[in-house]
Amino acid sequence: EFEDAIDDCTSCTSDCNEHSTNSGSVHAWDEGVAFYTGSLEGTAYGGSSAGKLLYRLAEKRCKNFGTCALGASGTSHVNSELFELFASGRDLLQNGDCSSVRPVVNQVVRLMTVPLVQGALRYAYKNSGSAQGASAKNAAEGATFAAAVLPLVHACNTASADTVSANLKFGLFPTGGAVESTLYSNFTAVKTAFENVYACLGITCAQVGGLLNGDAPYDGAAACTFQSATMAGYVPGSDVTEHAKIDLDQAAMEAALETADFAGAIDKYSNGGNSESKGKFRTLQGFSTGAQRKMYDGCPGCPYKHYEQFYDYYGDFKYADKWVSAALAGTDMTFTSGKHGPNNFATLGDAARVEAVKKGSAYMNVWMYAVREFEDAIDDCTSCTSDCNEHSTNSGSVHAWDEGVAFYTGSLEGTAYGGSSAGKLLYRLGGKRGKKFGTCA
Repeated sequence: EFEDAIDDCTSCTSDCNEHSTNSGSVHAWDEGVAFYTGSLEGTAYGGSSAGKLLYRLAEKRCKNFGTCALGASGTSHVNSELFELFASGRDLLQNGDCSSVRPVVNQVVRLMTVPLVQGALRYAYKNSGSAQGASAKNAAEGATFAAAVLPLVHACNTASADTVSANLKFGLFPTGGAVESTLYSNFTAVKTAFENVYACLGITCAQVGGLLNGDAPYDGAAACTFQSATMAGYVPGSDVTEHAKIDLDQAAMEAALETADFAGAIDKYSNGGNSESKGKFRTLQGFSTGAQRKMYDGCPGCPYKHYEQFYDYYGDFKYADKWVSAALAGTDMTFTSGKHGPNNFATLGDAARVEAVKKGSAYMNVWMYAVREFEDAIDDCTSCTSDCNEHSTNSGSVHAWDEGVAFYTGSLEGTAYGGSSAGKLLYRLGGKRGKKFGTCA
């Protein structure tokens, strides 16, 4: 019904909903919410325990996994977030803003997947041994929850889908009576298989939570911790919390520049103080001063295509830092190639210096380093074996990719799709220029 609402909004003219003579896209959307919720939940926020459909499943599972508003009690975070999205989609359709509904549907599907994963995990645990509660009923529940989510898992990773299916398909109680004890679920394997595709499914460790035994998780069933929070709607496959904080250095530098405190701005640019890396702080300046080694000379895929283009044009490996540092110091600067100059920041005035620093650090230093991380992800995927990311002990190519997204987005954009006006880096630039050029959704 949510997909049908988009169809109705973009292409349908009359009688487009199979179950209704109302042809409006809002009606199709409302049908989706109705089928998700049902009538037995009643009218009040939080629903009713009499409910029988997907809304009630989310409420049950949040109590099992500590993902309700108050941990194991209160309304589930899934339902709270879904109903905000339901209202957003309805309003967009009401206004005829069809193209903006697609991201909402994508977020809806992700959240609707969470209780299915929780259900599969719960019954994988219950069916892992007689002491855990293995029974014909629980085996049937596990097989059904797996059936409800396996196509999504398979689309992400066939090995994960095979593991989940092998451990949850019918067979533990082949005749409904005696147990086939060799087929008890391997809960750890199922949990790992699901966690390996969380990012692809668009869900997080925090959204799934850990299977509770009273106030604490069962042994081996705690929530995973390898993911950081979403970034402007992007779901990372690793923890890049510290990487995203590089925008706090940008914000602090800009704050100093508001009062022409160039000394303070130099400190934030050169020394950082917010984005920790292996006991030190990564810096905006370091993104440029270390570029030759990381993008031209010292990487499997070196020289990286786009960095080489910039070097060929400017004739300087540290072209971005050369620009920003000269603007901060108020000195004359010429690129080695002689192109795009002169740039005499000694005479251009404070306003020019401030803009050259603010824009240069974000759109020259950070821009290229974000590209570097995407290139590094390819290197890691094709040729690296261990500890491939300079800023992390996580050697996965996904982590390098997440680093690129973190540097592109920053922490100030928040977690929600669309970000926040507080952002300072490239994501915010995309939002601003989209409005100026009419290229928003």
